Amino acid sequence: MKLKTFPESVYYYYKEWQEYNMNLHEHRAIEIMYVIKGKCKVEIDNKIVELRKNQYIFIHSNVPHRLIVEKKHPCRMLNVEFEWRKDRNHFTNINTLMKHDERLMEMFLDDEKYFVLKDVDYVYNHLRSLVLELDHKIPGNELIIDILFIQLLTSVAKNRTDQKEHINAANEYFINQVLAYIHENYDYEIKVQDLAKVVHLHPSYLHRIFKQSMKITITEYITKLRIEKAKMLLVNTEIPVTEISNYVGINTSQYFSNIFKKFTGLSPSKYREYFQDLKS
Repeated sequence: MKLKTFPESVYYYYKEWQEYNMNLHEHRAIEIMYVIKGKCKVEIDNKIVELRKNQYIFIHSNVPHRLIVEKKHPCRMLNVEFEWRKDRNHFTNINTLMKHDERLMEMFLDDEKYFVLKDVDYVYNHLRSLVLELDHKIPGNELIIDILFIQLLTSVAKNRTDQKEHINAANEYFINQVLAYIHENYDYEIKVQDLAKVVHLHPSYLHRIFKQSMKITITEYITKLRIEKAKMLLVNTEIPVTEISNYVGINTSQYFSNIFKKFTGLSPSKYREYFQDLKS
């Protein structure tokens, strides 16, 4: 008979945290920290993550983290920690479950160290039911505990996927708005702060999602677009080379010439001459 790998709870508790600064620590167990009321912060992966009511953080194994609860801002939490255990008592195993639920597979096989979600799929109810059943310690309730674990993990995986898709759809909208603005205003000076105001996002967040989506920074995209527009004008018009920079939003002709040569290997004048020779 094959051993079955399945989650088993090693630690769980309700706790009202007052002013508190936990030491940075890590453990083998996967941890879910759910905020029932109040707010707190979690230092993890060299970042400070804020959690509020009905939000939870899912922390994978061996990831250093610590809880921070500020003075006058208490936080009540439900924490559940579990490890993968092998024995013959479970009626299924995590590998079988992942074969039937790609969202579950992605949650455990992605290389992310943690994720933060807002509860929209009754995750707290599943956590609460699991903890109550674990507390009862009734002989023969192993199957119920397994089922409750499956409900919890599949709900978290669904919650994670749904919110990622929602964020991705929103980000796509923001990026399309930014691209439209850039293509309509490349002849002006464009700053990331200006674009952020257009879509009402923080500049650093806009910079991050743009690069994730386009595989290039906003500044690099704008520069590349300006060079492409300049190439078109050099080849298809008789606009003086010294004026082309004004058409594409680059302040000085000298700076334009330097940038253009960096991208094409030719000065604007040489580029025009090359294509004129091809036409003749």
